[in-house]
Amino acid sequence: MDELTFADADGVQIFVRRWMPDGECRGHHRARASEHSGRYARVAEVLFKEDYAVYALDLRGHGRTAESTGRGRLGPSGVKGVLDDIAEVIRMAAGDVGDRPLVLFGHSMGSLFAQAFVEQREHDLAAYALSGAMGPMDGMDELAAGMREAADAGMADEHLNMLGDFNAAFEPARTKDDWLSRDPDEVDKYVADPLCGEDLPLTYGYIAGMMETLAATMEPEGIARTPKHLRVLLLTGEEDPVSNGGAQVRELEKSLREVGLAVTAKYYPGARHEVLNETNRDEVHRDLISWLDRVTEG
Repeated sequence: MDELTFADADGVQIFVRRWMPDGECRGHHRARASEHSGRYARVAEVLFKEDYAVYALDLRGHGRTAESTGRGRLGPSGVKGVLDDIAEVIRMAAGDVGDRPLVLFGHSMGSLFAQAFVEQREHDLAAYALSGAMGPMDGMDELAAGMREAADAGMADEHLNMLGDFNAAFEPARTKDDWLSRDPDEVDKYVADPLCGEDLPLTYGYIAGMMETLAATMEPEGIARTPKHLRVLLLTGEEDPVSNGGAQVRELEKSLREVGLAVTAKYYPGARHEVLNETNRDEVHRDLISWLDRVTEG
């Protein structure tokens, strides 16, 4: 595994982890709120052993990129900067793997930015996958407007922890983060990591930009902009509170199919938000690899 950085036009340093197999390889790239790319080294290693090159960036405000933007902050370029970063990592991957197919993988908040990227930017992707996606949610326009009003009123750099409500469905719970996974070891790793959870809350400015992006991305006009050649994978836990138990992802699946996209959707009974770190993760990994093999070989 290599550790890389690149700088944007504002001098923001974006941190990237890269797993590059020897010999011929296949391209793959992933990009969640209040955590960092190091938490997904396991799945990166699984893909690496299958000869996939894997690139994982720490989003702005997160992980080691936060050393440049500030914790929970987007930095000068806002959401545009996030999409620029994804484009740069894709260019980096293309330079390394040549004409091999490239696949964009986004988890949780990263899934929002992945969907926004395929709708808004020119790219040479073959497919994209979303894990722990939120999907469309009623009232998102109003929520986004409220967050933007607060940010513009002077609270843009104040932090707001929005993760607490997700645990309500699992109370009484062992920890406040049981909503992430049924695996207590994975939850404990998250709790102990100083780059995760309440130790890395997002700012009002970040949340406003994220919600505005979500509202625009999930509307019919946004979904319709998704290039029709792309193949899509949705990985969702049926006990994930972020998507109302997967109900909102099913709505996203329906919208993607209605505009002509080829969608593979996997819904895992009992699984919570982090399906890649769940007790059935081996099943999820097999499903991911099987889909990747299909979309990169034919």
